[in-house]
Amino acid sequence: MANGEREPMPVELIGPAAVYSLEELSQNCHVEVAWISELVAHGIVEPQGSDPSEWKFSGLSIVRIAKAKRFERDLGVNPAGIALVFELLNEIEQLHARLNVLAGTKSSLADRTDEHRALP
Repeated sequence: MANGEREPMPVELIGPAAVYSLEELSQNCHVEVAWISELVAHGIVEPQGSDPSEWKFSGLSIVRIAKAKRFERDLGVNPAGIALVFELLNEIEQLHARLNVLAGTKSSLADRTDEHRALP
């Protein structure tokens, strides 16, 4: 390219619309098909389709598998433990969301109280 311009890097979007077969997911995540099957058995990733030959995974499965790989590599956690970690992380996320709602309600009540105090 002219003037030192760089050619754009190819980008793959990861999201719920992307669809991968079991083999494609294995290749993209650099893991064995058998390990993905274990993750499916423990509910860590959820494919569409009833038979492994028909399974289709969303792009979000790549993210979950990457996290699962880190838990296994860094902490030595097996698939059953990884499923528990994901469950606990989900529960923490839900509790944070509830706290944010409650904090918003509390702050709006405090604002109303302050408004009433300011009235003559």
